[in-house]
Amino acid sequence: MKALRKGPNASLNIGGSFIASTANSLNFADGAKFSVTDTQSTPLLTVSVPIGLQFGATAAPISNQSQASPDGATNRLGNPVGLKVDSDKTLALVGGNLLLEGGNLTADSGRIELGSVGSNSLVSLDPTNQGWAFGYENVQNFQNIQFIERTVGDSKIPSQIDSTGIGSSNIQVWGDTVELRGYSVVLSTQNRGVGDGGDLKINARKLIIQDGAQVNAFTTGRGAGANLTVNASESVEVTGSFTDSEGTIFPSILSTVTTNAGKAGDITITTKRILIKDGAEISTDSSGIRRRNPPLEFIPATGPGGNLTVNASESIELIGTSANNLPSGFLARTLGSGDAGKITITTGQLIVRDGAAITVSSELPKLSPDFSYRGDINNLGSAGELNITADSILLDDGKLTSNSESGKGGDISLEVRDLLLMRRNSQISTNGGGDKTGGNITIKAPNGFLVATPFGNNDITANGFFGSGGKITITAKNIFGFVVRTRADLERLSNPKQPLDPSRLQTSDITAFSQQNPSLNGTIQINSPDADPSKGLVELPVNLVDASQQIAASCSSGGKIGRSSFITTGRGGLVADPTQPLIAENAVLADWITLSPESQNRAGSIQKKIVAQAQQNTEEKSQKVNSVNEPTEIVEAQGWVIDAEGNVVLVAQVPTASPHNSSLTATSCTAR
Repeated sequence: MKALRKGPNASLNIGGSFIASTANSLNFADGAKFSVTDTQSTPLLTVSVPIGLQFGATAAPISNQSQASPDGATNRLGNPVGLKVDSDKTLALVGGNLLLEGGNLTADSGRIELGSVGSNSLVSLDPTNQGWAFGYENVQNFQNIQFIERTVGDSKIPSQIDSTGIGSSNIQVWGDTVELRGYSVVLSTQNRGVGDGGDLKINARKLIIQDGAQVNAFTTGRGAGANLTVNASESVEVTGSFTDSEGTIFPSILSTVTTNAGKAGDITITTKRILIKDGAEISTDSSGIRRRNPPLEFIPATGPGGNLTVNASESIELIGTSANNLPSGFLARTLGSGDAGKITITTGQLIVRDGAAITVSSELPKLSPDFSYRGDINNLGSAGELNITADSILLDDGKLTSNSESGKGGDISLEVRDLLLMRRNSQISTNGGGDKTGGNITIKAPNGFLVATPFGNNDITANGFFGSGGKITITAKNIFGFVVRTRADLERLSNPKQPLDPSRLQTSDITAFSQQNPSLNGTIQINSPDADPSKGLVELPVNLVDASQQIAASCSSGGKIGRSSFITTGRGGLVADPTQPLIAENAVLADWITLSPESQNRAGSIQKKIVAQAQQNTEEKSQKVNSVNEPTEIVEAQGWVIDAEGNVVLVAQVPTASPHNSSLTATSCTAR
């Protein structure tokens, strides 16, 4: 089939679902096929249910530029509806490459389906209460989907896909590379009712959201918002932002949000690699509504935020900030009385750098002076949990935080296989606000290391304001570069004394205390099986003394002028670790020889035992040595004399001759 193109003025006026496809035939349950290429065999009439779209050797593309607005109809964002179906119906585009270039799609309380498939594909069809559901289990390969702006003169017209309604609305996207690019390019679903929302699913090899584009699921009613699921076999990239003529910055976003009593939907992402940079974010919020007509006010949501679950088998990189210093990263936040959701991350390598952050927070919105906050600023919801499991974590001017302005700090749990490295003012913090306590921080790296660069000002904190500090528990093979600080330490080292903030010190600190109440300190427990190499060391002397010279100098030469010496010859050796037993691999071995019976008698009973044991252990080796070269008999010295040259000579027996008629003089050496 040829390419299908919907122009800027294209619109729909039908009472049911609408499926636009470049498939070659429509397959029915009774085996019949409605073919657009083989018109001779096409039946004139069949009473059956369609079960699939069959593509031939070529899957032709589909393009949509519709900005139609029949009877002035607009979508949730106030723009033309473009191609639109009635409530509870399906609007589907299924073909080769899909291009929405300044083209809109709208399905109130219905279903939007976008599928880009390759040649010889079969897409299954199943009837539902919203029209049709599509299956891609028989698709061997996919093609690309683009949502981009169209430039007309000096204006840019964005593409917007909107499924908003009362209750369940659903959007499903299947493609190879799915790309959303440009300001106000939106893929969105919204629940305005009391029933739970539907699903927004993106299945692709690669998902790209950039230059201010957005993928989001809202609830503005009492029902839960739609869940947002991304399955990208290769990667997810959310990057950049857009700045309008007034200087307002709109970051690229993938998010779920509640502005009312309903719970925000959950986000689940499964991929190999994730990249978020330049102020872009993946977030789930319990937010609110800014009423821009007088009186200007912010009405906070009471529903809880959703949970964010990220599985990236290889890596996650969060890099940089936007032009107005908003961090790139993951965010689970509440701006009202609803609790924030939790963030759970599993990955091989996590990198958070250059101002990026992973944040679970409870905070007040940033409002201009002419706005009022219509809520209890002392009754904010709790910050959620942050749980990370990774082979390694690098924080390089990066932050992991779970802070609250007036509530309890959330808990942070990190499980690291190899290394947690913190550099350049990085933070791991869970601080409580008001009279609430700080949260708990648990770092588990039983076979890994926790390292901070010297004077890098990297802090791990679980502090309270009026309330008590939290609990910090660290288990690691070893910890380098950190200093445990008490509240008293900060008072002593800070100048001026207030505020008591460990980030004011250039050292890397671990703290858990109360800002205002010295009696409400938290606890810090560090479990490290290896000794800290910075402790317990003995300083060796710079100028070493030769002990043999001292010993030799203490031996008198009997009045003769000469040089004494002391020689020690070892037979063992030193092992690599002095706390371990001597082993053959590390020792300098010497052969044992057998003493004669006469010598053994003179050596005494102790010597007999030693020689006997040596003989038992080395009998075979001794026999070989003796058979080749019989050693000279060794006799134990019983004394020593000095010859005429002043040399010390060991003798078997001390001579009885008088000193005046002998050249050998008996003497003794008294140890000093």
